Amino acid sequence: MIAAIVDVGSNTIRLTVYQYEGQDTQVLFHRKTMAGLVHYIDRKRMSDAGIRVVCQTLNDYMSMLKQLPVTPDSIHVFATAAIRNIANTRQVVDAIRESAGIEVEVISGDEEARLSYVGAMHSVELEEGVLVDIGGGSSEIAVFQNKEICYSDSLPIGCLNAYEKCVEKIIPSEKERQAIAELVQKQLEAMSIPELDPLPICGVGGTIRASFKLKGVLSETDHANQMSIEELQGMIRRFKNHKKKHIAPILVKTPDRIHTLIPGMILLNEIARFFQSEVVHISRFGVREGFLYDRLAKGSEEK
Repeated sequence: MIAAIVDVGSNTIRLTVYQYEGQDTQVLFHRKTMAGLVHYIDRKRMSDAGIRVVCQTLNDYMSMLKQLPVTPDSIHVFATAAIRNIANTRQVVDAIRESAGIEVEVISGDEEARLSYVGAMHSVELEEGVLVDIGGGSSEIAVFQNKEICYSDSLPIGCLNAYEKCVEKIIPSEKERQAIAELVQKQLEAMSIPELDPLPICGVGGTIRASFKLKGVLSETDHANQMSIEELQGMIRRFKNHKKKHIAPILVKTPDRIHTLIPGMILLNEIARFFQSEVVHISRFGVREGFLYDRLAKGSEEK
């Protein structure tokens, strides 16, 4: 079976076409658009310009899908913080329906965390830990023990809106780094989470993938699927200098994240400090794969 899944996020809009049979999946096609929807949100409303960006991107994707063996009923579109956390959600959803002819499911923060966990556990073997998905406009957290979620929450801070709120130029200054750290600390402290022993992090999503790409350039270690918090902190310290030669590794590996990667790594570091984590494991799969397994592949197995 074939399904197309579109994830409308705060920083990126991603289209992935999968071929799947039960739990076996293969990516047939992938496209990413750096839409930066957070830039179009003011006073909790998405502007008309932002709505046009969403509609145009989805129309482009629908045109691409017409060239692929994808039927209209196998196209699934969901939206996260960029559309979830605004006052004119209904206006945006209606505009997308009218322009692109598709329905958008706006998923809650808890559901986003759960689906990220479902996807991640198909790639990483951990009995307990903290699932972390740092997006552009929110960060999803799910604490799991014995392979069951026991707590989940969505922090209204991601790499892009942290940059928007705290950073004036491209690379955050020391004062701006501290402002990002304090912002996420306050939100973490507000969580009603039970006291826990130190837990490893299972990371998903573009920010954490980009951090691992950067680690691959800078580090000589062979642990491609995990990163110590010491390594993470070392990378954050390394990019304090604004000079081109110092930020060249980011420009080489993840140029489209030149302004959001350091805020994202600071967020990850503060989450790791909060949960006393010493290591981050990366999962190849995240919320889109979780959506596929939970909503579609599971149903195909039951038939």
